Amino acid sequence: MGAKESRIGFLSYEEAAKRVTDVELKRLKDAFKRASGVSVYMSQQSFYRDVLGDAVPPKVAEVIYSSFGGTSKGLHFNNLIVGLVLLTRGKDEEKQKYLFSLFASDPSGYASREDMEAVLQALDGEVPLALRQCFSEGDKVNFERFRWWLQQNTEAFTFSRWLLSGGVCVTLTDDSDTPTFYQTLAGVTHLEECDIIDLEKRYWLLKAQSRTGRFDLETFVPLVSPPIHNSLSEGLFHAFDENRDNHIDFKEISCGLSACCRGPEAERQKFCFKVFDVDRDGVLSRDELHEMVVALLEVWRDNRTDSLPELQSSVSDIVESILKMHDTTKMGHLTLEDYQIWSVKSALANEFLNLLFQVCHIVLGLRPATPEEEGQIIRGWLERESRHGLQQGQNWFLISMQWWQQWKDYVKYEQKGIVVEQPSVLSSLRSSAPPVCAEADCRGAWSPQSSLSPDERSPDTLSSASEATETALAPLPSPSSDSCFSRAHPSSENPQCFSGQNGHLPQLCPQRPAAIDNQPLVNMDPIKAPTLTMEGGRLKRSLQLVPGRDFEIVPEPVWRALYHWYGANLSLPRPVILESRTKAAELELFPRFLLFLRQQPATRTPQSNIWVNMGNVPSPNAPLKRALAYSGCFSRMGTIKDIHLYLSQRLRIKEEDMRLWLYNSENYLTLLDDEDHTLESLKIYDEQQLVIEVRNKDMSWPEEMSFIANSSKMDRTKVPTEKGATGLSNLGNTCFMNSSIQCVSNTKPLTDYFISGTHLYELNRMNPIGMRGHMAKCYGDLVMELWSGTQKNVAPLKLRG
Repeated sequence: MGAKESRIGFLSYEEAAKRVTDVELKRLKDAFKRASGVSVYMSQQSFYRDVLGDAVPPKVAEVIYSSFGGTSKGLHFNNLIVGLVLLTRGKDEEKQKYLFSLFASDPSGYASREDMEAVLQALDGEVPLALRQCFSEGDKVNFERFRWWLQQNTEAFTFSRWLLSGGVCVTLTDDSDTPTFYQTLAGVTHLEECDIIDLEKRYWLLKAQSRTGRFDLETFVPLVSPPIHNSLSEGLFHAFDENRDNHIDFKEISCGLSACCRGPEAERQKFCFKVFDVDRDGVLSRDELHEMVVALLEVWRDNRTDSLPELQSSVSDIVESILKMHDTTKMGHLTLEDYQIWSVKSALANEFLNLLFQVCHIVLGLRPATPEEEGQIIRGWLERESRHGLQQGQNWFLISMQWWQQWKDYVKYEQKGIVVEQPSVLSSLRSSAPPVCAEADCRGAWSPQSSLSPDERSPDTLSSASEATETALAPLPSPSSDSCFSRAHPSSENPQCFSGQNGHLPQLCPQRPAAIDNQPLVNMDPIKAPTLTMEGGRLKRSLQLVPGRDFEIVPEPVWRALYHWYGANLSLPRPVILESRTKAAELELFPRFLLFLRQQPATRTPQSNIWVNMGNVPSPNAPLKRALAYSGCFSRMGTIKDIHLYLSQRLRIKEEDMRLWLYNSENYLTLLDDEDHTLESLKIYDEQQLVIEVRNKDMSWPEEMSFIANSSKMDRTKVPTEKGATGLSNLGNTCFMNSSIQCVSNTKPLTDYFISGTHLYELNRMNPIGMRGHMAKCYGDLVMELWSGTQKNVAPLKLRG
């Protein structure tokens, strides 16, 4: 029920939930999520403001919050529902029990006069005279006596008057005609109510990426750039930020998307005008026009391959031409009306508007109005990406070809008359797609050998300058007035789909595809270990997966948009890397699948020396155990430093407290201390085991300690050395101890005393506050090892313990 027990124990959540409808419960859950944010608790102030409102007296509100089970942490949803049901739909007896519980710790017990007077004094500032009647028979009353008194005095104090005399202003239903927030926003924009509800989910996801908790410029620019150039990103932000408070709220982004994507042409161009009006003075100065033309030319080059007269002119000449033809004030600037007139026949202005149209849908989350519009948006984005090719550092996402083909049919992606036929993304990113091989030496990646140049494109796609302008000015299909219904029932958009044409049998329109299903592309991995990376799964090698036949790839923004619109059961991102020999960009379909082991504490046996096992020092008799803990996929071009940094952040371990070992067998480990080596150069392949070693609290390393402990069992007669010239191993912060031991051990009379064994006859094993001789015996054993002349170094494990 929450962190604190509610006073309404006589009414369970299950019983309360039965008194509300499913619609009401869903609305309350949605409202609770909006009020509580990421927390599972509603704050006290939010409860006062959003639930009770201003009509509830402050003292009463405080008592209600506490009695519902609210704490400093907040109020749990279950407690909230129980309380609201009691206030609005509770029976008289339940309300009386609730009031009694405010004065009595146990509803089935008694309420004392002293406690009741204290509560009423705090609530009303006075004790009603009628209370004497309640306690006429003693200083304590049970519920039955209290109930009898309350029925006679329903207005004795503020709380009873508010709860029992019709003063409760809280309601679970809204029978008025007041529109909801979404209805109000839909009324002042060109968006449907369902568009706004869907857009709100995307808005909060984008805002959650902010470092400051606000959808500010710092958060906005990386989202839209690229494809929006940096020179335009700030202007686009200010075009959305209508009230100039340096952050975009949900109302502003809804109105901005409406104006940019769903409004009439004049309103859409007005939004673009705001992007270029940097100083927000309502006109475009000569300098602003210069920056605008530079940016628009870059947009054209990024998005189009056909020619344009402006591409052959200088920026200054273009600016002067615009001012000469459209500056109606003759003051050297363009007003909004001047800009709108110029933009009607400007291919540059309309190409920028089309780019904004793509960004608003794919990045900012506006759902396309029709399937055909969706297909055009995705196609435009993919064509631009295909011209740029793969870039190192990008992530591209795989989509099952079966689903992709269903989606293409649904949006009429390749239907003539809607868009010009274009090769798939894969075919435009490479000249040929070799099948994914399953041999051990297969790199599991393909690279683009060439991009489509204007000469390679169909002659039909190349046009003159006038044709380019007409293409840029061609309007996108206007959104249906019943877009929400049409998206749910795609067949309603095209009634001709059900009627026979030219003597043919009638055909049904393709249905909207279900969630993206990528499961056929991956193996069911038998290795049951939690993954640390987000690769989604290992692609099948056995079926000879062929790019373009079995799957399509899309850039990250397109994947996020499709995921938002359709959902998916599996996300399959793959990185773009540079091939080590050719330095060509390629998509790594099969990153290295690594297994990570962690050390387990050595099992202590009853026979183990208690002093040896102190301070996380492994017992020489108990070898270090390693167990499979995690799995993860990393690029073959990734360095050991990259993996080390990722693991330290993912596992929240300090970089200096972690090391990686290459694990080949129980007795053969290689420390990966050269961080510049890549997995490829180290010949680390799939399912290679790596040991994650974490430093002990005493600054020692478990693997080193285990090696030192196990090496003490080895025969050291083969490495003789001069007596007394044996060194001491550093066990982690033991340099001062080792120095002291060496000094004391070179005190000849004391050393002769321990080497002779005389100290064994003088050990005090009876001293209750001493070490019972253990310290002296351990030191004696160590001195004998130091002066035995049989080894070059020893580990003072026992003495350190």
